[in-house]
Amino acid sequence: MKRIAIIILTLIFLYSCKENKNKGADRYNNENETIKFDSTYYIQLQRAYIEKDTSDLKAFFQKWNDLSKDKINNNDQLTSTIENIFNEVYHPFELEKYGWISRPHYSKYKYAILPSEIRYEIVENFDSLNHWDEFFIYTMNMDTLSPFYPRPDIGDATLVYDIEPFKTSMQLFLNEDSYQKSFYLDSTNFILTPISNDWKEYQTSPEILGILINVQKDSALVDLRLISTGVRILLTRKDKKWKKEEVKELWIE
Repeated sequence: MKRIAIIILTLIFLYSCKENKNKGADRYNNENETIKFDSTYYIQLQRAYIEKDTSDLKAFFQKWNDLSKDKINNNDQLTSTIENIFNEVYHPFELEKYGWISRPHYSKYKYAILPSEIRYEIVENFDSLNHWDEFFIYTMNMDTLSPFYPRPDIGDATLVYDIEPFKTSMQLFLNEDSYQKSFYLDSTNFILTPISNDWKEYQTSPEILGILINVQKDSALVDLRLISTGVRILLTRKDKKWKKEEVKELWIE
């Protein structure tokens, strides 16, 4: 146990040094953030991996859920509109809703990690987007709604938001041996870890890359990354309910 604690504290120190070195002018603020960061949950996560102890992992996610379940969105019209659109396009365990083959084994996952902010842009209309498969929403300069706490239907799984101290804990955890650790989290059925180039991503797929909404708030375009495929969804609102009109694949990584 003492050896594990030493390893964990060493990793925290090395990660903090790396972050401070990379941020340069922000070093003072980063040092303050490091001091304020509660490493309890990171240590718990690292210990679960080293000892292959799912009881530690269970406690980690239960605490994450405890601090997520009371989060609520503002009730303004824009936030409500964006949340309703998000809920209509976010189906991490029901890929058939994107026209893909159903994956029944996805029902085994216990949690979904959702973003706590979302990129969006209000546009005059979609008339200038006739060739809407020739541009990428994720490259656009957009506004960010933050904090953002949607509540989509994800079946029997439990949702948690990408919030502190769990956000930093996951980043620290996946900073080294990311493939092995990502595989471990997936193999325990706690989360469906996303495919990425460096295996350091952890939010549950699909990743919402951005939302375009017309000023009338009755049409929307959403770009998302589903596993390793870029998907665009056109939605319209009728009778106060958003509905998918078209789902199109744009690219494959």
